[in-house]
Amino acid sequence: MTIIKIMAYSLTAMLVFFSNRLLAEDGAYQIELIIFSQAMPNSEVFEQAASQIKWPSALTELSAYKKPGATTLDESYDALSKVPVYRPILHVAWIQPIGGGGLAAPVHIQGAEGKLDGYFQMQHDQGLQMTVDLELGSRFDGDSGKAVIYRLNEKRFIKLNELYYLDHPKFGVVVKISLL
Repeated sequence: MTIIKIMAYSLTAMLVFFSNRLLAEDGAYQIELIIFSQAMPNSEVFEQAASQIKWPSALTELSAYKKPGATTLDESYDALSKVPVYRPILHVAWIQPIGGGGLAAPVHIQGAEGKLDGYFQMQHDQGLQMTVDLELGSRFDGDSGKAVIYRLNEKRFIKLNELYYLDHPKFGVVVKISLL
């Protein structure tokens, strides 16, 4: 391979990498989440009885963002609804502008019944990352009779337009993020 071909391939790779970053910095993301409970047998002991979320500053309510014209996870939501061990809790989608500084505003995620609470945040300074910190409250644990809170706290590098499944023994989240 000649030096010119190597330089051409390197330049092409750099352009693809940086053009995605440039597009992302001026555009917006469409973020879509499905949150569901799962009634799978497990032997883990959950003793959290109070919230342990470390809330970020400048939390933005989901209602502050524009809703997209179409969602892409409707079939996934329908499929989850048909399986008896899963119970969909929330299906939300929003369009979030990409702010400067690499850290997008954290978005408050809340279920209608008040049992689900937490936030979602994206970071795009050194690759695309998402942070999901959610708690799902249970009225009472069947064995002990005490109130229990289940927490899913995860930070993950992601790629655009791919499905991600975040798992906890008691609930899960399906996430898809696209660039508009």
